[in-house]
Amino acid sequence: MSEPQHKPPQLSRLSFALIFVGLALALLLAAIDQVIVSSAIPSIGNSFQDFERVPWIGTAYLLTSSAMAPTYGKLSDIFGRKSVFLVAIVIFEIGSLICGVATSMDMLIAGRAIAGIGGGGLIGLVLIIISDLVSFQDRGKYQGIIGAVFGLASIIGPFVGGLFTDKISWRWCFFINLPFGALAILAIVFFLHLPTPEGSITAKLQRIDYLGSLVLISAVICLLLPVQYGGGDWAWNAPQTIALFVAAAVLTGLFIFIEFRVAKEPVIPPSIFRHHSVGLILAFTFLFGAAFLAIVYYLPTYFQIIDGATATQSGVYTIPMVVVFIILNIGSGIVVSRSGHYRIFFWIGFPFMIGGSALLYVLNEQSLLSTQMLFSLAFGIGSGCIIQSKTIAIQASVPHSEIAVATTLTNFAQTLGGVLGIAIGGAFLNNTLQSTLQASSLSPEVITMIIRSPASIRSVFANDPSALATTVSAFLVGIRSIFLSTIPYTVVGWFASLIIREFRKGQTAAPKSVSGLDDAATNKHELNEIVSDREPHN
Repeated sequence: MSEPQHKPPQLSRLSFALIFVGLALALLLAAIDQVIVSSAIPSIGNSFQDFERVPWIGTAYLLTSSAMAPTYGKLSDIFGRKSVFLVAIVIFEIGSLICGVATSMDMLIAGRAIAGIGGGGLIGLVLIIISDLVSFQDRGKYQGIIGAVFGLASIIGPFVGGLFTDKISWRWCFFINLPFGALAILAIVFFLHLPTPEGSITAKLQRIDYLGSLVLISAVICLLLPVQYGGGDWAWNAPQTIALFVAAAVLTGLFIFIEFRVAKEPVIPPSIFRHHSVGLILAFTFLFGAAFLAIVYYLPTYFQIIDGATATQSGVYTIPMVVVFIILNIGSGIVVSRSGHYRIFFWIGFPFMIGGSALLYVLNEQSLLSTQMLFSLAFGIGSGCIIQSKTIAIQASVPHSEIAVATTLTNFAQTLGGVLGIAIGGAFLNNTLQSTLQASSLSPEVITMIIRSPASIRSVFANDPSALATTVSAFLVGIRSIFLSTIPYTVVGWFASLIIREFRKGQTAAPKSVSGLDDAATNKHELNEIVSDREPHN
C-alpha cells in the first residue's frame, strides 16, 4: 500500500525564519563542539600532564553521540521532534558545563561523553525537522544552508578554540556552548510547533527499544576500546584486546537478532535496508566520516607541533580549507535542489579527498606554509562536495515515513566513522611516536615528558636544537601516518559511491515562497514522495 504524501505545515515567513535560526544555533553547538578542542589539544594534555589520553577528548564525545544517534530518530517518532530536541540540547549543555569546570582528565572525558549523549541528537534532529518543514524540492537548499553552518563551525571552531586557549583558557572552548544553547532553547520553545504523537507517556515508554539500544551502545564501546588502546597500552594479541573484538562481533550479531526478531519497534528497522542503495550510502558515509574527522582533528596539531604555530594560528591556517568546504556545501545543495542529481558530487568529491590526503602525507619540516594550506584545500574541496549530498541521497532513497530513521542512521554512520578515524589516528600517532623516540638518544624520562606535554617541547628544547629536531621529526612521522590512514577510507568510499542508484524527486512549476511552505499547490504536486513513485536513474 502506498503511503500518504508528506505535507509540510503552513508557516509564515517570520515563523519559519525564527525556527530556522533556532535550528542553526543548535547545529552550531554540536558541530563546533566536534572541532573546537582540536586547537586546544596540546594545552589540555599539558594542563593535566596526560597527553596519552588526549584522543579520548574527541572519541568520548563521538562515541556516545554515534551510539545515541539512531535512538534519537526513533524517540522523535515516539515522543515528537520538539520535546526530544530540547532534551538533547539540555543534556549537551550539562556535559559542556562539566567539561568547563573539569579538574582532571577523567572528569573532562566524562563531561565529553555526557555532551555527546545530547550532541548525538542535535545534528540528526535538525535535518529531520527541516525535512518535516519543507518539501523535498527545497530540502537541498535549506540543508545546504545548514551544511554551511556546519562549515562555519569548522572555520570558527579551531580559531576560537585557539584564541580561547592562548588568551583566556581552554575551558572556554566548553563554556561558550552555554549561552548559544540558551538561545537555541528559547527559539525552539517559543517558535517551533509540530504535531505531538498521540498516546500516554506509559504507552510511549513501552515503545522504546531499550534492549536494542543498550546492546548497540555496548557493541560500539567494545569495538572502540581495543582500537584506541591496541598497539600501545595493550598489545594487539593481548587477551583483553582479542576479547573486546570478539565481544563487539557477538554483540553486533545479537543486536541484529534483536532488531529482526525481538523488538516491536526496532531502533534501526531492518526494513530500511530493503531500499536500494541505503546500505551503500551508509557504508561510504562511515568511511567519509573516518577520513574527514581524522584530518580535521589532527591538522591543527600538525601546525602547532611541526610549524611551531600557536593554537590561534593553527586555527587560522585551516580557514582556506573550510572556506571552500562551505562554498561547495551550499553550492551542492542548490544544484541538487534544481537538478535532482547528487551522485556527481560523490564522484568528484572522493578523488579530491584521496588527493588531498596524499598531498598532506608528503609534507615535511621544510614545506612552506602556503604549500600546506594549498594541500589541505584539496581535501576541503572533496569533503565539501560530499558532506551535504549524502544526506539528500539517503532521504531520496526512502519514503517520508522512514526519513527520521534514515537521517539519523546517516549521522550515526558518519559519527561512528569519525570515532574510529580519530581513535585509529591517535593509536598511529602514539605508537609511532613512542617507537621513533625510543630509537633516539633521548632518555625515557624526556620521552615521557614529550608524549604527555607536546605543547612544551619548544620551550624545553630551546637550547637543544638537536633534541628539538628529533622530537619534531618523530611527531611528523606520527602525524603523516594519520594522513596516510585516511586514503584507504576514501578509496573504498569512492568505489561504493560509484555503484549507488540515483532516485530523483519530480519537480513542480508551481511558485513557492522563500520557505517553501506557503503554497498548497507545492504540497499537492510534490512528486514521488510515495516510495512506489521513485524513479531510479542509473
